[in-house]
Amino acid sequence: MTAALNPRYQPPSRDAHTLIPAWYSVEKQNVIQELAQVSKAAITCDGWTSVAQDHYLTVTVHYISHGHIKQKVLNTKAVYESQAGLVVADKIQGILEEFQINTKVVAATADNASNMDVALKNLKLLKMGCFIHTLNLAAQKIYSISAITMWCARLQAVVVWLKRSTVAKTVMREMQRLLDLPEHNMILDVRTRWNSLFLMVERFLEQYPANLDQRLRKPMEKDRLERLTDDDFQKAEDFVKIMNLLYNSTHCVSIERSPTCGQILPILTKLEAHFRVSEEDTMFTSALKKKVWGDLEK
Repeated sequence: MTAALNPRYQPPSRDAHTLIPAWYSVEKQNVIQELAQVSKAAITCDGWTSVAQDHYLTVTVHYISHGHIKQKVLNTKAVYESQAGLVVADKIQGILEEFQINTKVVAATADNASNMDVALKNLKLLKMGCFIHTLNLAAQKIYSISAITMWCARLQAVVVWLKRSTVAKTVMREMQRLLDLPEHNMILDVRTRWNSLFLMVERFLEQYPANLDQRLRKPMEKDRLERLTDDDFQKAEDFVKIMNLLYNSTHCVSIERSPTCGQILPILTKLEAHFRVSEEDTMFTSALKKKVWGDLEK
């Protein structure tokens, strides 16, 4: 099968355990030599946890070479000790020394975690807070509004049922073809990724006509699933309309090969105007706007 898909691909063999480390060593020396020609650099640092609950720290360097912005992932290092700031600082320092750029780094971008604040302060590096993380934290504030949490729960229950029900999948595919809708599956949100909530609601609106078929009503009632009302549908439309700008703002500053710092103030100015409460707003939209901008304006 592998040969049919790509005849040029050579799958790893029993020699891979010696070839891959040798290849890594060569590439690492190439990176060190390239960074030796760089006078100033910036880094991004991110601590994260795997599915197996192991903690890792990833450090990426950003620099300009021959007029082009470049970036290299220097290391993803397992952190078996405490995630305290001084421990993180020691790990970052070790990676920078390993690649001989510890005196060249002038700034670091990291999330809003307190241990990163302590680590970068200890390393005496200028910290540029991750703007995307700031937008993410502001968007997650909507979960603290009880009315929105209850609405999200009803929507999530329907999405979970549609994803699990074999009857629903069959009916959806049939209706998608009949109504000329994209043959997309439903999306279930992940609490720590606010974009997934936006995408879940957006996909729900896209596929809503396909889920109105009467054949789905009895299975829903049998499973004691609370049916969504027209008011829930209206809230979904309002939600997408309001949060779409925040979603697009996240993408605007999620670019690897061009600087994005200059976009922050214009984006904040646009968001301030967009989230300003007006007399026409419903209680639902007003609560959304107040909660999101109330966090961002800090």
